[in-house]
Amino acid sequence: MATKRRINWDVLRILAVLCVLLQHATRVGPANHPELSRPVFVFGLEFGASTLVVISTFFACAALAKGEPARFLRNRLARLLPAYLVAALGTYTVLRHVAPAGWSELTPRDLLVNVLMLQSWFPDARLVDVSYWTLPIQVTGFVAGALLASRVRGRALKALLWSLVVVPVAIKDWAIPEGLINTVYNGLGAHRAQLFAIGVAIWLWSRGRLGDRHLFALLTASLLAQAWHTVDLESTVGFGVLLVGVCAAAGGRDWDIAPVRLLARPIRWLAGISYGVYLVHQELGYLVMAQVAPDGGPWVELAFFIGSAVLLGWLLTTFVERPAHRLLTASRPTVAGLLLTARLHAAQSHLGSVGAVPFSRAPLWRPVSHPSTSAAAPLTAGDASLSAVSPQLR
Repeated sequence: MATKRRINWDVLRILAVLCVLLQHATRVGPANHPELSRPVFVFGLEFGASTLVVISTFFACAALAKGEPARFLRNRLARLLPAYLVAALGTYTVLRHVAPAGWSELTPRDLLVNVLMLQSWFPDARLVDVSYWTLPIQVTGFVAGALLASRVRGRALKALLWSLVVVPVAIKDWAIPEGLINTVYNGLGAHRAQLFAIGVAIWLWSRGRLGDRHLFALLTASLLAQAWHTVDLESTVGFGVLLVGVCAAAGGRDWDIAPVRLLARPIRWLAGISYGVYLVHQELGYLVMAQVAPDGGPWVELAFFIGSAVLLGWLLTTFVERPAHRLLTASRPTVAGLLLTARLHAAQSHLGSVGAVPFSRAPLWRPVSHPSTSAAAPLTAGDASLSAVSPQLR
């Protein structure tokens, strides 16, 4: 049966996406495009996208706990890929044919590499949008989770979490010179592996399968690894603060209090389009800022940057993301949907079942409606029909 939607995850998602928008609008944009006005303030902390990956991983665990990795992977990819494809093509087209001369040097090869999500494997290829770094990493994590869900448990799972934190740090120096190790290291996103360890650890803790001390030790080690990889202590501290919120959402009560309750509808609406906002906000937002720069000022540019991200994100969610997900996961899918489902179920036959888990503070599985980088949030408890689509478990 359906359960009440928890608003705490929506709040966290919006906070994380807002941090991404502010950092890109006030620091990255003016640094890359001098024609933009000097911002009134600079939000230079980089931790919003990392938080979204953690939240997405948390709910991937909740989905995989249902024991249907093929269905999980199908739902995730059906929500993730069509919107990404349209956003990448649209951004590339605008930058190539609408943007001012010299604004972008993208080539068709760059587009192909980005569409295939091979940016990390081809470092010489330009990113259509720098924000897209999270997408290949999340897809790799989802596939790995689906393959390992029924095979790695107990102590082996805990050992895997620690290896995700320690091994990339230990081999980082070996991966610096160009070569095979460097290509694999960057291609697999090893320097971001600790984000998946954090998401899984918080989920295990919320289910009572990881102790408080173990969680604290793993989170501390993960934050140290984050600081080592990024060489950015301030952003790591900010990331740690948001992780406290993630733990509070996973292990505590819903934040259904008066101030939040009054804003429940806009919060849920914004959270529902957060993935679309993430996909289209940066490069297209800079072009919008450049258009209003001559007649406006830094506050006007910031307002138009955020406003255009919300508008374009809503359009992408409404006319691409949700319809594509319904089409690809329908009970009577198209030929493409049937082929995708057949391949995933064939893979599932070799995976076995994860099995159910005892009741705890974390949400049980519901069909995925969204990936999160941008990483969305779920309902908290109770089973739902497999044909239903939850707007919160993403």
